[in-house]
Amino acid sequence: MSNDIDVLIAGGGPAGAALALLLHHAGHRVEVVTRLRDYPAIEGISRRSGDAMARLGLNRALATAHGPVARRVHWGNEDRAPNQEWLLPRPAFDRALLADLRQAGVSVREARVRGWHQHESGITVELADGRQRHARWGVEARGRQAARGHQRDAAPWATPALILRGSSNVSSAASLASSLPGGGWGWWARAAGHAYLQLALPQDQLDEARGAPLEWLECHPRLARCWDDTALEQHYLRPGLVARTLVRQGRLWRLGDAAMSVDPLSGQGIFNALSSAHGLAPVILGALAGEPLAPLTRFHQRRQDLLYWRFARAGRDFFRLAAKDDPAPYWLGRCHWPDHLPMHAIDAWARVRVGQAAAIIGTHLRQRELVITPDQPLGIYAVSGVALAPLVAAMKAGRLDLVRERLADLPKAQATGLRQWWAQQSDWPALPLPVNAGAPPRARR
Repeated sequence: MSNDIDVLIAGGGPAGAALALLLHHAGHRVEVVTRLRDYPAIEGISRRSGDAMARLGLNRALATAHGPVARRVHWGNEDRAPNQEWLLPRPAFDRALLADLRQAGVSVREARVRGWHQHESGITVELADGRQRHARWGVEARGRQAARGHQRDAAPWATPALILRGSSNVSSAASLASSLPGGGWGWWARAAGHAYLQLALPQDQLDEARGAPLEWLECHPRLARCWDDTALEQHYLRPGLVARTLVRQGRLWRLGDAAMSVDPLSGQGIFNALSSAHGLAPVILGALAGEPLAPLTRFHQRRQDLLYWRFARAGRDFFRLAAKDDPAPYWLGRCHWPDHLPMHAIDAWARVRVGQAAAIIGTHLRQRELVITPDQPLGIYAVSGVALAPLVAAMKAGRLDLVRERLADLPKAQATGLRQWWAQQSDWPALPLPVNAGAPPRARR
């Protein structure tokens, strides 16, 4: 059996596309097998996610975005617009992702995957038409549905979301996230002539909305004003389970929502997809190079689990915020999972240390001296492009002269970025100012 493909990726969404480009640019033979969704939807992304897509070369996909629009939020009794987002109409976004892959030279095969079969030297994917494709490694990136039967540490609720979609005569893009009295929330978006509404509701409300969605909307004026005269074309249920999986099963790795499905309230859908790809790429490159699998798997599992619990706590904190003004059972029942730990641990200076650990350097895993903290137990390698461990070690040793010298040698932008980040660590001692603060910067050799 010939494995003429190094890595076969099932799923051409943002996670699968990002991983394919990273592995392709590293010189490996990659093929993406995917089936385009056949129904419209809308997804929001932040500037950070858009910048990450641009760096990967996903320019056609990024060009489908509408915005920026104000990320409007009505939560509890508070109205806010904390930042901006861009709205991606799907499947136009998905088609553009495949166009970006083909333009880069990645092999794309549009087909439905029936299943995976593993063997001693590789892995085989069986397509719906009976054809087979063989590779050294496989990646499952087909979203939440592909994780069914493999989840663990799931949230204690699994009520599906109700999706409403339709056509709108209003051309401008807009979005709103809103909590609902008595429990539940909705996210509405409009772009490219389509409107999309995702509802997470108590079971009785879900049954009512599913049976008569427009009548249900009339009882919720804030969302009804957004929906306005949109022609309802389809409504359906989407799985709402929040859970994680093991990142590897033999020669099959899991990626994006197929590895962990995060709470939608964390707002990290596409960001998680891209982050997952950047984390898995160096792991797969190590496997292709013949590195031991145990440490590679352990690194990626720990990285995924850290993100999973952080996103779970972000969702929990939104539920707690809503419960302050509306102590409905829906909110109160979600205020205690996964735990009562803060989303970000306090990095007390006494608990900050320098140690050797694996770090992602470019697209490879390398052992480096890292700064390990309660909030970042996997370690921090660099801030603003500056290796952090030497500075922390010098500060711990009281060698302010070494710190001052190192900072003086940095370009101004890097030094400023590092100082700003350091100042945000509330329990850390202040970095020393240059001896000649206020004087012209010294000449660089």
